[in-house]
Amino acid sequence: MRHLALVLIAIVTIGVTSIPALGQSPPYLMAKQALVLVETSAGTGSGFAIAPNLVATACHVVKGAAGIRIHFWAAKVQLTARAAMCNERYDIGFVAVQVPEGTTILRFAAGAPSQGERIWVWGYPLGTTIALEPSIAAGMISATETPNGFLALDVSGAPGNSGGPVVNETGEVVGILVGAWNAGNHGSTGFKYAAPATTAAKLLAEVPSPAVGQANGNGQPTSNGVRPAEGIGAVQLGMTPAQVQEAIGLPPSSHSASGWYDWDSRKLSVRFDRGTAVVIYTEDPTAATAEAIHLGSTDVDLIKAYGAPACASLLSFSGRATLGWVYHGMVLFLTGSPRQITALAVVPKGFATAVCR
Repeated sequence: MRHLALVLIAIVTIGVTSIPALGQSPPYLMAKQALVLVETSAGTGSGFAIAPNLVATACHVVKGAAGIRIHFWAAKVQLTARAAMCNERYDIGFVAVQVPEGTTILRFAAGAPSQGERIWVWGYPLGTTIALEPSIAAGMISATETPNGFLALDVSGAPGNSGGPVVNETGEVVGILVGAWNAGNHGSTGFKYAAPATTAAKLLAEVPSPAVGQANGNGQPTSNGVRPAEGIGAVQLGMTPAQVQEAIGLPPSSHSASGWYDWDSRKLSVRFDRGTAVVIYTEDPTAATAEAIHLGSTDVDLIKAYGAPACASLLSFSGRATLGWVYHGMVLFLTGSPRQITALAVVPKGFATAVCR
């Protein structure tokens, strides 16, 4: 089950968000916690956090900017950032910046919205002239089929709203507001337009890995390495079989001559070499990485959290081939459509270098 064969893959799926418990604010109102004011020498726009190190906005808000300053509403902090991607065709931009604690991460909807669907648009119309907090406007999807591939919205807005999220009733992002429909000599039509979230998700997969790596307080990229810690829960690399047994609180269900010890009730397997743990594998749905990636997360969730993998491989696991994304320090196993994580393994940091040749 632990033999690797390299395979290249395409990144195509979209993450979804969950609905909060009863008693909380509606999901479309909770989206406010993700909002940012994007400030450049040319003016201001809106944006929202989509990863621990990435903010989405409109391309024209940050295009050619000598400096970018991101004001996080929920965290009440300001950080210098840099443009990671600016797609002029759809007016979508991504900005690399370390997202502070307390800021919500929004996710793109898994499909296109329907005509007539209710939506809410968040942003900073006219910067902070109207309000010192993000403003919300309610409207609907007027059309999904337009000449330029945008969504037409019947909703209020003003300059400064560009780059803000268009969210549906469940708080999923269905689009990024990018401008107003203009009828040439007849002026503005009153309708707004948004880049579809499905398009934004595809572009997100193309953001260079260093751009989605962690950024420091100055907005400069730091290490792009994955940080799954050194283990899963209390089980850490380098432990002896006795230490792992003590950490788990149970003796192993079985072990093999190849060094694999299994704890079936905990959905955990550990491989030992020369008396110490060198690989930790789990199918436990409660297990999570340092960036809260867990079983059930999608491949786009991975891209948002860690960037593209060092490589992708078909792993022969328990007699069946399973797609694995190999990072430095971690391998994630994905199946289904959309691709979802079904297992993860913490591996030595040199593992990716050895496999991804």
